[in-house]
Amino acid sequence: MRNYQTHVFTSTYTADVSGVCSAMYELGGMSVIHDPSGCNSTYSTHDEPRWYEGNSLMFVSGLDEMTALLGDDRVIIEDIVAAAKDLNPRFITLCGGAMPHIIAFDYPGVARLIEKKCGIPVIPVATDGLKSYVSGVGKAMTAWIKRFADPEERSADLSVNLLGVTPLDFSVNGNAEAMRKVFEEAGIPVNCCGIMGEDFDSLSHLYRASVNVVVSSAGRRPARYMERMAGIPRVEGIPMGKEMAEKAVNAVKKAHDTRKSVTLWQDENGDKWEISPGQILVVGEEVFSKTLASAINMLPEEKRSGLSATALWPDVDEGFPEPELITALNRAGVVVGDPLFKVVLKGRKDIRFVSLPHEAYSGRIFRDQIPVFAGSEFNLESFIRNA
Repeated sequence: MRNYQTHVFTSTYTADVSGVCSAMYELGGMSVIHDPSGCNSTYSTHDEPRWYEGNSLMFVSGLDEMTALLGDDRVIIEDIVAAAKDLNPRFITLCGGAMPHIIAFDYPGVARLIEKKCGIPVIPVATDGLKSYVSGVGKAMTAWIKRFADPEERSADLSVNLLGVTPLDFSVNGNAEAMRKVFEEAGIPVNCCGIMGEDFDSLSHLYRASVNVVVSSAGRRPARYMERMAGIPRVEGIPMGKEMAEKAVNAVKKAHDTRKSVTLWQDENGDKWEISPGQILVVGEEVFSKTLASAINMLPEEKRSGLSATALWPDVDEGFPEPELITALNRAGVVVGDPLFKVVLKGRKDIRFVSLPHEAYSGRIFRDQIPVFAGSEFNLESFIRNA
């Protein structure tokens, strides 16, 4: 059995608890991480750039040793109720780190008790601090939709939701706005951008859209839930560069007409992309890496030096198995990915590295170097050639 938890050379992705907080940040709620304190400081310090633009209610329970050993939930219940009465949030989100998971903390049960005491809706999201942000964002957004969005609120008109939009994948440098622009300039209204630039009331109308555009794997869980509940098809992929933006617009129109879900990437081998020696290897979050690899392959052969591109992405729960990741990167001719992946190449001069930072992987370290890669104005050929 492989050990996916041990990393000697590479970093790990942002944890699920940060994903929950990132998803709920702008919706007027109060997020509580049940944990001794570490997860909250990691989120606020490394994973959340929006502190400088607006406030959000983020708390940690301060779980101590005796409370954990004795299983006394009265402390967290009383603290949350007291804070809720003082701050009056629209709702409360309860998630947690590894310690509550170990002691089998009852998230739904405690959430019901808190809601009964303070009369404010409470959303339990059973995280464990061991999975990636993709799991956290997906769980939190799906739970929010179940509680606050009305599946009967439908419209026959063409419009889209952008699902899976958080700073963890797109930072705060204009990528979200660039994606909106692609569809709006094509005459397709953007109903909601889940979840950046939306408030509680606007997001509650998610079901008015006729198509969900899943722009990161974090948006896949809520999109699939809405497809089951209301038959809303999904288009998976990022409008990245002129050709891929046109493809995204056409895919949305097709999904609207046929009510069938589609993807933007070319995936002839099913869910497995074969990694051959000397290729361009795009490594990172699944929807991003698959879209970018396909966008590179759409370029004329001479503009990519005759090389084809393939994608490598982490498992949602386990991340990258480090030995397999190192082997894959060292087989490539060109690697496109977060700068922290470069360490495993160990200075090899025969492999060209194209830096494309990912906030969910390297945090704030390279935030200023993240380009606006979404939208029709992204010049993929120039980026690959000059990076």
